Amino acid sequence: MEKKDTVTVRHLSNNEANRITRESICTAFLEIIMTKDFDDISISEIVRRAGVSRQSFYRNYGSKEDIVLEIESVFHIELTRKMKDPAYYKNPRLLFLEFFSTLRKNKAAATILYKADLFETTIKKIPLWIESDMPASAADLHYSIIGSMGAVGAIAVAWLNDGMKESDEEMADIGMMFVPRLFKS
Repeated sequence: MEKKDTVTVRHLSNNEANRITRESICTAFLEIIMTKDFDDISISEIVRRAGVSRQSFYRNYGSKEDIVLEIESVFHIELTRKMKDPAYYKNPRLLFLEFFSTLRKNKAAATILYKADLFETTIKKIPLWIESDMPASAADLHYSIIGSMGAVGAIAVAWLNDGMKESDEEMADIGMMFVPRLFKS
């Protein structure tokens, strides 16, 4: 690192330095997990690729699982950001289009979650996210949402594994096959 770069880094706030460190660690983790299984990745390998010390790693994360949980949290926020708009309940195709578009946009995060065996767990949370903003629903609507999103989640996993060849619009149409009464009042 040049002297100028060292001076610049020293003038960063702790929050900014931590953010950069976390981004470096997440980027390194993403690069590694694309070629290795989750269980085969070591902290040493992550910090070496990220260009940070083990101390910096442990100042920001307790384990590599914590990286995945952070990625899941960011993925959750991205997935639900627009889906919480009541307009989506009136037009479920928009909900599915947003869902598949977000998956495509966040393919790297989805891949990490999948390789860490957390993708299905994340997908199973979607009915809770949907229902959290809906007025109280009857039991049959509750189970319809769970069943429909379970089917769509399984389709999403297959789509991810198959390389996301179909367009987001095609996937939204496929999702609509599982909405016989999902969003009807």
